[in-house]
Parts: sequence; C-alpha cells; structure tokens
Amino acid sequence: MRTSILNCKLRTIWKPCSLFSVLVASALMLTQVPAEGYIAKRYTVRQIVSESTNVVFGTVSEVNTKRKTAKVKVEENLKGTSEFQEIKIRLDVYKGKVDHREEAMRLIKQDAPIIVFYLKAGRRIDSLAHISGKWFQTQTTKRGNEWGWWLFTHTEKYLNNDKVSRRDSTQDFQEELRTLLSGDALQLLLLKTDRYESEPRAIAELDAVADFGFVYHATTDRNLPTLREADILWLGFRALSEGRYRLNREQERKIKEFVKNGGIVIASGQDSDDDRPCETGWLPEALNGVESPHRNDFKPTAHAGDLFKAPNRIRSGQLALDDTWNGWNEKYQVLATTNNGKEIVVAKLKYGKGMYLVTSLRNDSGSRVSKNRRMLENLVHFATGFLEASK
Repeated sequence: MRTSILNCKLRTIWKPCSLFSVLVASALMLTQVPAEGYIAKRYTVRQIVSESTNVVFGTVSEVNTKRKTAKVKVEENLKGTSEFQEIKIRLDVYKGKVDHREEAMRLIKQDAPIIVFYLKAGRRIDSLAHISGKWFQTQTTKRGNEWGWWLFTHTEKYLNNDKVSRRDSTQDFQEELRTLLSGDALQLLLLKTDRYESEPRAIAELDAVADFGFVYHATTDRNLPTLREADILWLGFRALSEGRYRLNREQERKIKEFVKNGGIVIASGQDSDDDRPCETGWLPEALNGVESPHRNDFKPTAHAGDLFKAPNRIRSGQLALDDTWNGWNEKYQVLATTNNGKEIVVAKLKYGKGMYLVTSLRNDSGSRVSKNRRMLENLVHFATGFLEASK
C-alpha cells in the first residue's frame, strides 16, 4: 500500500502498483487538473480486501436529495474495527471531466445495503464503496479531532465492467465477502520483497482453486507476525536470499513450526551463487542451493501426480526457471527435475502434519511471471488438495 504514487500511471493497465496508491494518485491529480481518475487497472476482490485496512457493511440511513448528501449506518465489521458508527457522504461535489453525481444519487437509496472498503493512513481515508451493484470512490481527511464528510469523486468505470471485480448485486457480494473472510476460507500469506511485484500480483489474481477460494495477504516482514492465521505460506521470489541470506534462526524456527503443525510452504526460486548458496535453515532437511543458467526444460517424475495436469496442463519448455537445488535425501519426494535429473524443479517434503513445495521458478519480471502463472495456480491447487486430504 505504500507504493509511491509517482510510479502509478492511471491509464496504464497492469502496471504493478497498489490499488490505494492508484486511488490516492487519482485524488491528488484530480485536485490539480481535470481528469477522469478511474482505476484503469485489473483488481480482484481479494486484492481490494487485502489492501484495505477496513471493510464494513452498512445501510443507508438517510438520503437528502436536495442537499445531495447521504448517511450510512455502520453495522458490521468484516475486516478491522471501524471507529465510525456513521459515515456521512457528500454527493454535491465531484472531480473529473464527467459529472457522476446524478448517477450516484440514483444508486444511493434509502435502506439500501452498502459495502465500504477503505484505507486509513494517518489523517486521510481513501475508500471504494459498493451499492446497488456498482462501485464508487470517496475520500476524507481529519481536521483536528474530527473526520470530515466523505467526498464523492466518481463512480468507477473499469471496476464495474471487469469480470474479476464486477458484482451486480451488493447483497450477494456481502455473502461472498462473509465467506471469503470467514474462518473457513483458505488463508495465503506471501512473504515478498519490494523489488519483485509481478509475482504478488499474479498470486493475488489467481481464481478460486480446489472448489474454494482463498484470502490473500502479503508482507515484507520476515518475522511473519500473522503466520498463525495462515494455511499456506508462499516464500516469494528471492525473499529469502538475494546476494545474502536474510532469515535469522528464530524466523527459520517459526517457519518449520508452522509446517510441523499442518501448514504448507510454497517456495519460489531463491538466489544462489557458487560461493554463497542459499541457506536452508528454514527446511528441516538439507538441500544445496545451486547457481544455474536460465532454462525452461523439465521432466516430471513418477511422483508428480496431477501437479502438471490440474487445473492446467504444463509441458517442458513452458516454465521460466533459475537457480535450483540438489543434494536431496530420501525424505524428499522430487516431482520434477532439470539438467538431466541433476537438479530440482519442484520437490515435496512432508514434515509433521504439513508440507513444503520447493521450486526453482524464476518470477522476477512480468514476462516470466506470465509464463509461470499457470504453474502458480497448479501449486496452490496441489496444496489445497493436500489440505483437504489432511482434514
């Protein structure tokens, strides 16, 4: 959420910057020059939830058509604990070339259910709201000890049309969010670095797998304070090692304990050099990190099962691979190899009640992540199947 707004270009689809950074950029740009300010990017519901500090359900308690104002009674906290019992929205103002105020007044009806997703950062709140099957934006700031009215900017164009974010019924959307944020939903925690943003975006955009969805969270904190809430820990590309190894012994212990108690770790490729291979204290069994040339060939083993078949069929030549692993023992079940069987592409290691999936996927750029995206989905599918079988 802290991505610089200077890196976010409103009209460039698929650029790797966060939702609320775009929203803030929209607001800042709209105060200076006329612009439509749409979020012209693909954002899934999981991404919107992940990047919000708060998600609340409410009901429109008052609509003043003359003054163009509305009040929302906050009734349920889906994410975070809101300090608001009432959200007051002004619809007499707008920003941009197109005046959406009349459209907004038609959407906001007395007693209608509404969902508000917002990011509170210091004395500013940026929000997306969903009502009558449509998305719109508001923003507010704190003056003194009081929050001001939430100022309407515009209804959304792309979020309301893209299949990954469009929701035609707010009531149905509420039920979807309840399921998504309930304890029954799979929790995926991604440990990432700020340098590689294409992989987190691809993981967040994965559709529901294994017949149920997952809640996605990302962090750069290697202490993993929310690990206990996760079902899957994804160790992102070079999040553990790039030039030097970045985990301490307590962080290693925490990861191993997570797996021992039933969690799953999926590891993207890590950086290894000939004189400095990636350390493996996060694994209960030794492996050797291997500096390898970029390649895309692999061969599944007899243990691969459906890993390269479901939900996507993946063949040799269709992956982007980098530094790999060797030196495994009999406790590892190697699912695919490269370099004539000498190095690991994917290996499985059961530990306690859980499992590791160690890979050599190279996810450092948009083009390589695009090549590996179907494999990312297969890995999550494989992991959820293991969780289902373990119940």
